[in-house]
Amino acid sequence: MQEKISLKWNIIKYDETSLDHDISEILNKRFDDPSAIEWTMEDLHDPFLLKDMDKAVERILKAKEDDEKVMIFGDYDVDWVTSTSILMHFFKKIWLKASYRLPHRVNDGYGLKNYFVDECAELWVSLIVTVDCGTRDIGVVKHAKKLWVDIIVTDHHAVPDEIPEEAVAIINPKRKDCNYPFKWLAWAGVAFKLMSALASKLFDANEYEEYLRDSIDICAIWTVADCMTLTWENRIIVIEWLKQLKRSRSNGIRALIEDRIDTDLDADVFGFVIWPRLNAAGRMDSPYKAVNLILNNWETLNKTLSEIEQLNEKRKFLTKQFVDEALEKVNRRDNILFYYSTAIEHGIIWIVAGRLTEQFYRPSIVLKDEWDKLVASCRSPDFFSIVDILEKYKEYFIGFGWHKQAAGFSIKREKFWEFKSKVLADLNSMDFRKHRKEVVVDKIVELNELWFWFLKKINKFKPYGIGNKKPVFMIEDLDYDTVEILWKNSRDHLRFKTKHGYKIFWFWFWEYLDQIKKADKVDLIFDVSEDVWMGKKNLMLKVVDIVIY
Repeated sequence: MQEKISLKWNIIKYDETSLDHDISEILNKRFDDPSAIEWTMEDLHDPFLLKDMDKAVERILKAKEDDEKVMIFGDYDVDWVTSTSILMHFFKKIWLKASYRLPHRVNDGYGLKNYFVDECAELWVSLIVTVDCGTRDIGVVKHAKKLWVDIIVTDHHAVPDEIPEEAVAIINPKRKDCNYPFKWLAWAGVAFKLMSALASKLFDANEYEEYLRDSIDICAIWTVADCMTLTWENRIIVIEWLKQLKRSRSNGIRALIEDRIDTDLDADVFGFVIWPRLNAAGRMDSPYKAVNLILNNWETLNKTLSEIEQLNEKRKFLTKQFVDEALEKVNRRDNILFYYSTAIEHGIIWIVAGRLTEQFYRPSIVLKDEWDKLVASCRSPDFFSIVDILEKYKEYFIGFGWHKQAAGFSIKREKFWEFKSKVLADLNSMDFRKHRKEVVVDKIVELNELWFWFLKKINKFKPYGIGNKKPVFMIEDLDYDTVEILWKNSRDHLRFKTKHGYKIFWFWFWEYLDQIKKADKVDLIFDVSEDVWMGKKNLMLKVVDIVIY
């Protein structure tokens, strides 16, 4: 028997006892409670279950009553942009005297600073509401208190042992003393909860429900983009948003999806249309452009949209340039991949790190070299927590912040080489060979089974994402006519043409073309989606991996 080889070196797994079952039965097992498929807005938890929510609501309502100035302090990425937009739109609706401040990625960096508080005090701002930051800023909150500026911290990151006790409220579902039932809200979800709590005190029942449904769209954008688990409340938020996306109250969001208005939209519209463009604004220029797009009126919408489109094109061009360079320069023998450049833009170092980790299934650290210091973005695969190694050496850092699989830090140049050598020594002593990306096949199918009725059956389990991955299928011994490079001017993608007329796409892996052509047989591992081209709907099979033998 010929040896089967996975071209991406994945471990292909499937449960032989379940493969004969109907696909609906297989996918239903993903949910602890099968009724979760049908959950709606009415199943969302009471926002007042969040620790300190009552204190935050009381202080904001006091600011409204006393006509105080309130500042929303956000940041430059999509989560902060969308969350700032949620709160700003609501505060304007309730006639709260509010404005917002967004730092610049390069000039200001991450987080609340003393000079931001000083600016607010000079403008007679008496209340700052932070967006996804402030939990670690003990010194800044103390500084604000001395200037008679109150701070409400809202966050969703891991909570350190010490928190700023002088804050009026710290709303974070991950607080150890918070009994909120769902710990994995995206930050925009926390903003949505704050808005919901305030609305419940100010609106009657009908107006409350209507406003929540109209406001859920911006919240959903970052629920997907922030790679949060699409279960429980996050699932409800995204489903409700998809139902009303085409009539979003945001002119900017509707403009972004204008050419898809006649299609059945799903969560992919986040990753391929909305999120890259909103994120490009903060990463390549100013986050104010993204907020303006979301909150904007029709008069200036086209100008803002054009500027953001240009920034997104610049992001794509630079990303390809530096990903290609990083793939050439990294030491592929190391268990952790380092790449640094003086020319790379701050806004794309995280993308390059993500591509390296995706390509090699190993942790990566990509750095922008600024001569006196280096600014880093880190990513790691699911079998390894980048936090563990960074926590070990955090005394080297000027500043840092992280999740389990994603992190960022800055470090003085004179400290970097020592830090790098220690990290390499630690990780290279580990056996990473046993860790290979695992692909779980949900069902083995025949090519002639794949019609629109099949897609309709699996679509009821949308939206897909973390915690509810897109179903994966396998065709054994694929009967195909040709395999070719998809575009003459690109060597990124492959396309199979089958005898049944199917076109099957494999993105980013053209380098396997010769191996596939030499193989006697191939097994195809793929997911299924709908593709619309020139107004015609087709099934698209997107390859996850190929086994040759």
